[in-house]
Amino acid sequence: MAKTAASIWNWSLPVLPFTVIITLIVAFFTDRLIDNHSMSRKSFFEILVVRVSASRVYFFFGICLFLPQVLAIIIGRFQFLLKTQSMINRTVLFIIHIFILVPFVYLLVYMIISNNHPNIYQMSIYGIFESISLYCLVHTILIFYLYIRRSNASQHANIIWPIWFLICIISLIVFYVIWTRSHNYVSGFIVILCPFLYLLGFVHQFWLQARAKQRYFAVVTA
Repeated sequence: MAKTAASIWNWSLPVLPFTVIITLIVAFFTDRLIDNHSMSRKSFFEILVVRVSASRVYFFFGICLFLPQVLAIIIGRFQFLLKTQSMINRTVLFIIHIFILVPFVYLLVYMIISNNHPNIYQMSIYGIFESISLYCLVHTILIFYLYIRRSNASQHANIIWPIWFLICIISLIVFYVIWTRSHNYVSGFIVILCPFLYLLGFVHQFWLQARAKQRYFAVVTA
C-alpha cells in the first residue's frame, strides 16, 4: 500500500504542472464564454473580482481544484531540492516554499466564512499572483546559484532549466508592464500564465526522480 501511494505521488508530479495550466486555461476561457457586455469592458483582474460576486460557487470550485495541484507541486519541488543539494539550508527552503501558499489558504478560508467582501477576494487574487511570481524569482536565483555550484549538486548541472526559468521571469515582467499600460485582456492572461509555464521546468527533474524511485522499488522487491 505504501509503495503504491509513493508510486502514485512520484508519477503524478511530472503531470501536475500540465494539469495546473489546463485548469487555468479552462477557467479563463469559461469566464469569457459566460462573459457579458459589461464584463468585456473591464480589465483582467477586475473580471476575476466581479466574477466572484456573480458566480462565487464556480470560483470556489476552481480554487478548490487549483490549490491541491499547486500545493503538490510546491511540496514535490521542496522535497526534490532537499534531496539533490546540501548547500542551501532546509529552513530557508521551507520558508520560501511555504510563503507561496499563504494567499491560497487565506482566500479559501475567507470564501468559506464570508460572502460580502469583494475587496478581500481582490487582495487574495493579487496576493496569489504576487506570491507565485516572487517564488519564481527567488527560485530562479537559487537555481542559478546551484548551477554555479554544480560540482556539488550534479542534478542541477543542466543549463537549460535555469535559462527556461529566466525566460519565464523576463516574459512575466515584460507582459506585466504591457498590461499596466494597456489593460489588455490577452497581455493580462499571459501575465497570469507565465508563472505556471515556469512550473513546466520542474517536469523533467520530477520525471527523472520518479523513474529512479521506480528502479529502486524494483530492486528492493526483486
